[in-house]
Amino acid sequence: MSPHAGFNDLPAEVGEEIVGYLADDDQQKTETDEPSALMLKKHGKNLKNFSMVCHYARALALQLLFLYLKVEMHTTSVSQGTSKHNADAHLQGLKDVMAFIQRKNLMRKIRALTLLFPSGYQLGQHIMADFKYKAIKMIVQLNPPTLTLMGYPALLGSLLDLTVDTRDEWAFGPRLQIIRLRQNHLRSRAETSAIWERPTSLMHSRPWVEALFNEGSSLEAYSRYEFHTMTTPSLLHTHCGWQWWSHLPAVLPFLQYFEFVAIFPLYDHMVEVSRAIQSLPLLVSLKTQLTPSNTAKDNILEDRERIGKAEISDVWSETTNSYRFLAQSISKRSDKEVRLRRWVSTDTTINVDEIVGEYLEDDWVLVEPGVWERSDSIDL
Repeated sequence: MSPHAGFNDLPAEVGEEIVGYLADDDQQKTETDEPSALMLKKHGKNLKNFSMVCHYARALALQLLFLYLKVEMHTTSVSQGTSKHNADAHLQGLKDVMAFIQRKNLMRKIRALTLLFPSGYQLGQHIMADFKYKAIKMIVQLNPPTLTLMGYPALLGSLLDLTVDTRDEWAFGPRLQIIRLRQNHLRSRAETSAIWERPTSLMHSRPWVEALFNEGSSLEAYSRYEFHTMTTPSLLHTHCGWQWWSHLPAVLPFLQYFEFVAIFPLYDHMVEVSRAIQSLPLLVSLKTQLTPSNTAKDNILEDRERIGKAEISDVWSETTNSYRFLAQSISKRSDKEVRLRRWVSTDTTINVDEIVGEYLEDDWVLVEPGVWERSDSIDL
């Protein structure tokens, strides 16, 4: 009897196809869930485990393993408290990944880079400038089509040169946030490298045309007395003085596609977010989510500890009014000088179409559930 054929006996193209499915499974979209360290740590497990089966499996998986890079921004020396005042020590993890990628000639394989700043991660102001300079230099060298940052808002604000208003941060509890930036996929990597050789900011390091801001949940704030007066710690609500949002076009000058996620946001905060959206002159598409996603593992409205003293009626009222105001502000953009022509809501726990329909002007048409488009398309 002839022996059974094993995995190693499969044609190379079949093995690569199987590995491709593992890679796709590892990269399921989770950026719209409530941010948590566990959420990003899950990525890459299937493919990584497969790569450790044998030498043949590792050879097949190696290139795909580094399509989506995830780097936790801490080092052994920093965690042990021996090099806290050294920017290079904080960047050691990213340096190690870069060295391996260069050694294996995988630079052009990279599709996305995620930098995770875990709970308790801190950068002193005395090393922030050095850290940013060196981090930006490495990111430009890697030139990922997609860059994702996950951390607490004050730290992310410092990295992105945005001074986040954190005066009421205590009321919202510890909440990680996500910002994801994407380049124009039609622009060649060599071309973008030539245009932005020496950027001074992560925001200006690439010609970002897509952005996602995930601010997590504001549910805890509803338990506070006079919650409606609280200032949400947000990268879109900064200490720039009156009309701070007018500076946003200079921060993201090429932005055309914007996705905003905030679970049960406060109404006053959504007023500020709406102003920020209005200030983006090249914006053509907007996507919003103000309630938990269908992929969320737990329903936070069933968590009595997180609900605390909050009145559920207040939570839904603020969310509904937020959508109404957003619809009104979008209608105000419906003129010949504004390019916004598509608005998508991914919320399924409330009837967004019914809420916003009466507030949108007649040139906005509901083309399918949760998707509105301007009927007078603009020649872009």
